[in-house]
Amino acid sequence: MEAIGGKESLIFFKEKIAAVGVMWSSSNTNSSSTALIGLQLFFLLLLTSLTLSNKSTGLKLFTYHHGRIHRLSGLFHLCWLVYGASFIKNNHHHNWHTTCLQYDILLGLSGIITTLTASYSFPHKHVINRPGESGTLSQSAIVTQSEMVEHSFYQGVNLIQAVYLHFVTWTWGVAVDNYDGDERFRIVIQEFAKRFGMLLLVTLPWVVRKRFPVNSFSANWKSNVEMNNNNNNNQHNDKVENNTNGGIRVGTQLGSNYLWLINGMYRFKKWQYVFYKHVILHGLNISIAASHHPTNHNNTPLPLTPQWRTFWLLLNTSYVMEFFLQSLVKRRVLTQRYMMILNFLLMISASIASMESNVLGQVKVEAALISLCLNFWNRGHDVGNTMMTFIIVYFGNQQFVRRII
Repeated sequence: MEAIGGKESLIFFKEKIAAVGVMWSSSNTNSSSTALIGLQLFFLLLLTSLTLSNKSTGLKLFTYHHGRIHRLSGLFHLCWLVYGASFIKNNHHHNWHTTCLQYDILLGLSGIITTLTASYSFPHKHVINRPGESGTLSQSAIVTQSEMVEHSFYQGVNLIQAVYLHFVTWTWGVAVDNYDGDERFRIVIQEFAKRFGMLLLVTLPWVVRKRFPVNSFSANWKSNVEMNNNNNNNQHNDKVENNTNGGIRVGTQLGSNYLWLINGMYRFKKWQYVFYKHVILHGLNISIAASHHPTNHNNTPLPLTPQWRTFWLLLNTSYVMEFFLQSLVKRRVLTQRYMMILNFLLMISASIASMESNVLGQVKVEAALISLCLNFWNRGHDVGNTMMTFIIVYFGNQQFVRRII
């Protein structure tokens, strides 16, 4: 048997990558149904808790005068999420593509407005949590303004990606095989320029990422471990003390029974974020731009499939519910343990949804891997890294080589 080399090795490598894609695409609808059931169960448990709360809170949280714009926008966003979870599989009418696009745009805008109005309606900018704490998980910590503003950036990125996916999966796909010679080469180059331009537009928001706050997941669990090691003989009681800079420093008990679970969830969220950024975000955007026909095996545009719509809803729900659930704990509508269960339900459901053939199965393995490697080699330059990855994937695509030979 002859050794594989040169062009044969490239073809062999591409065939192996294609085989991985086939394994991804072989997933059936069972996992999609599981993720959707998880999402619907989350909303059922949440709405039940709000309705049955015997405190002067619950649904009244949306009617107080202070911060009314945020409360009303939050109520609308919650209702819009619940509505979206109820019609995911109702995709038989002829205006389904328009319905999904309109829903996604309104959902994205509603989420951004809800987050930003919360950051400016309440005095969270004066809150400074103890090192190692995040207001989204720790019981006595409070969500800070920087956490909210940072979330708004990613909500904006998600909205732009949704519009991008709708546009490219509706309109792309050129029958270059109908052309020969120089004309075919010209069409291929035109396609490359168009795809390069669209990918650049959807990636440009990362130019201003440094203008937004950064709250590191790893900093939380590392601080917790370090402080536990250094303060075994100096237990902290739950308390609030004044900061010399005029802020409010919130402390928590280092020996909390939930500390090990919180640290574990920080680690899970860290790698979930890495997966999201380089597979679901950059990896998927690059893969769609480099695909000849960016649709699934049923010729359905990606953002119209039940699998993607389930994942998209779970992603948007996760961004806002981190804050809302912690607010419910502060108002004693939920216990800390119950809040952690709901958060865990969301995290698991989103992870299951991301493994679908119409989510993960649409991502080219080489696009995700190159994006991840460039991130460690050239950190903080997402636009340049993404465009470089696209060039490598697009011109290294076997189909492209065949078109111009």
